[in-house]
Amino acid sequence: MDAGKSRHPELVDYFALDGSWWLPDSPDHRVSGTLTFNAEGLALVAYGSLVPTVRVPNAVLEQTVPDWEETTVILGRSHGGEKVTLLGASGANFIGPHVAESHYRVRLALTDVQVTVDAFTEVQCDFDCLTAWTEPPSISEPLDDSRSQFRLRFKNEELGIAQVSGAEVGLTATVVGRVGGNAANVKQEATFRLRLPPTSSRDIINNWVRPLQDLLVLALGRAVRLTGLYMKPEGADPDESFGRASFEAVQPPVGPPPDWSSIMSYTAPTLLTFRDSPVPFAELVPNWFHLRQELLEVLVLLHSEHYAKFMFNEHKYSAVFQSAEALVSARGLAGPDKSREDHRARVAGIVAAARAAGIDEEAVNWAERILRTSNGKPLSRQIHDLVSSTGEIGKRVLDASPDFGKITAAARVGVSHGRAQNGWTQWDGFGTAMRFVGSSAQGS
Repeated sequence: MDAGKSRHPELVDYFALDGSWWLPDSPDHRVSGTLTFNAEGLALVAYGSLVPTVRVPNAVLEQTVPDWEETTVILGRSHGGEKVTLLGASGANFIGPHVAESHYRVRLALTDVQVTVDAFTEVQCDFDCLTAWTEPPSISEPLDDSRSQFRLRFKNEELGIAQVSGAEVGLTATVVGRVGGNAANVKQEATFRLRLPPTSSRDIINNWVRPLQDLLVLALGRAVRLTGLYMKPEGADPDESFGRASFEAVQPPVGPPPDWSSIMSYTAPTLLTFRDSPVPFAELVPNWFHLRQELLEVLVLLHSEHYAKFMFNEHKYSAVFQSAEALVSARGLAGPDKSREDHRARVAGIVAAARAAGIDEEAVNWAERILRTSNGKPLSRQIHDLVSSTGEIGKRVLDASPDFGKITAAARVGVSHGRAQNGWTQWDGFGTAMRFVGSSAQGS
């Protein structure tokens, strides 16, 4: 008995696929070739030209240096019969009957399906931490107190559904594995399932998968790995399989998937989980997509340490602080230090005092010009106001460290201008606090 379709290998599992390849408009003209996916990306080497040519007797074929062009779709079939679609294949290749090889860089490869249009209406995406973050209900239930017999659930469990811009985002717990005879091997995994208007693969990754990944990064305060992306083409039958997507992506290193205890430990920087979120899933997801669009610059800076493969602590701190500065601006907290009238009076008092003290008139005029345009709120006060705007979290931070704004602003200046004097172990705590402050302020 099947307990659901077992998952394919991870998104970035490298492979080499030998088979035949052709263009959608010329299915009878097929050439052999190899599709490879490795650390250099996706590449197709076709042993010949994919563009068919007609032989004309006594004609002379003139070849010029080819231009770099993108082929929208290339279709293929492996020697084992596996269907393949290549989307966005680019290269500069000669055309003709005597071409030995054609080389293409491929943006995205789909296995198990063949499509001629880059448009998809159903998507499934898996992340390494999603099951732990979701904590779905158990698939096993003891039949009695002896716990010698159990009932297993094989049915998928719908955990939540949200509507976002005409699309449906669902969170589902799926049971995968096999049961039969003397063996049982099943497990439960959470996955996002999307139903969309016809959408290109590029827009699916950038506008749907990436925001969901960022939601998990913000909620967990850690790098999140995309482990599977599956897409169903427009017009596909309900029972038709999803195509597995492979593409070059910057990802954290492969490791064991986190479990519930690791994301809920005392030292884990987890902000919220699916189970303890004060906002229902149906509201959380559309609100998040709106917020991410509004504060994309803030989030890119805040999450940069999780996007990059390696960052020094100083750079992590600088990125988090820059995120806070961007959030200050977005929330309108970077206003003037004083009103225009008060600032004008302040400058006039300083200038009058300088003249009364006999300061050289040229120096006084110079100082007046500088002071007139210097009414910005100090950086330390901007951070203090940002912390205060988060409510209870901000109150607790400021109760523990009343000079939080001054301390963090001084550290930022030291990093930016190379004058940091303190060891970065102590600053790491302030960086963690600022991540919580930034995360909370975005939702306030």
